[in-house]
Amino acid sequence: VAVLDDGFDVEHEDLTGALWMNPGELPEDGIDNDDNGFIDDVNGWNFVEGNGKFPPTTHGTQVLGLLGAEGNNGIGISGTNWRSSIMLLRNVTTIAQTIEAYEYVRQQRDLWNRTDGEQGAFVVATNASFGIEGATCTDYPVWATMYEELGKVGILTAAATANRRWDVDIHGDMPTDCPSDYLITVANANTTDGLFRNSAFGRISIDLVAPGEGSYSTLTGSRYGSFGSTSAAAPYVTGAIALLYATDCNSFDDLTRRDPAAAARYVRSVILSGVRPSPLLAFRTATGGVVDVAASQTEILEQCDALEGEVDLKITLSPNPTSDRVVLKTNILALSTDVQVTLRDALGRVVLQPIPDVTSVAPLTLAFDVSTLPVGYYSVNFRVDSKASTGNLIKR
Repeated sequence: VAVLDDGFDVEHEDLTGALWMNPGELPEDGIDNDDNGFIDDVNGWNFVEGNGKFPPTTHGTQVLGLLGAEGNNGIGISGTNWRSSIMLLRNVTTIAQTIEAYEYVRQQRDLWNRTDGEQGAFVVATNASFGIEGATCTDYPVWATMYEELGKVGILTAAATANRRWDVDIHGDMPTDCPSDYLITVANANTTDGLFRNSAFGRISIDLVAPGEGSYSTLTGSRYGSFGSTSAAAPYVTGAIALLYATDCNSFDDLTRRDPAAAARYVRSVILSGVRPSPLLAFRTATGGVVDVAASQTEILEQCDALEGEVDLKITLSPNPTSDRVVLKTNILALSTDVQVTLRDALGRVVLQPIPDVTSVAPLTLAFDVSTLPVGYYSVNFRVDSKASTGNLIKR
């Protein structure tokens, strides 16, 4: 996991074992051992001062504790993920530093992908407990594109929304109003699974809430204390992402190597579908729920056989009959976008090969338009990877 923040206490008693150690770098020898352009980037990089050291600030240290403080060690607290490896990036002065920090992370994961784990770092998530309240994604196009670029190599981002009681869909917030399949946007929950009084919300822009308020975390100087706000909510989700990647499912592990972007989208989908619904959030977030990592992990375990492709492909078409749009739902988690839909008329002639929209990956669900077809009966053939299935459709 990579954390972008203002600084970190790297000597905290409950965090030292949770920090990423760059395997290609020798500490404090003044040499760029792994030839990546950064000298002594042992735990990450300070983009403000241009070195591998970090000031021991409160905010970043608190974020680290909630995300990945060592668990079951008889010391302090336990993070959401007990056995983390956290890469540290300091970026508090300019937008350029944020972009540079994201690019550092992207390159580490890309190198890991290309060398099959021999080099680089297997980063699966970044934490963004920062942003610009009232700004919008369109104001910062280069920064905004970084979430897609991270996603392409298999990295999700959990981002905290504004600490303002306003609708992000109306007022904006950077980066939580950015539309990306690799971004999970997080609001702050109170102790009754409602929205904390000064947390932003948004039925379109904000995905879910996490229990940030009333948290207890690590402080500088190997101390501990309370932590709240949306900054505390986001690391619960970042830690959840890391924990889900540790799920005991060989087929999911294979997917992370074969198609890292698809694996990331899948993890995002099970986090969103696994939320604990709350009527207090029904019109405040896209999912109307609170993050529930146990439910999400159960989903992965239950779907493990489907990920392995051990089930026969089946499809359902709805509505059926239809006059315009069709939803094609499968029973598999074949996350490939290499799909083909072919419609044939009663004489077996190909009459339509639409380019469908992928609306879900858990399970794989598509939608396409048939409004141009005449009234009649049609067979619908669907192919994904090496699997195929056929259904019948009535156009009215």
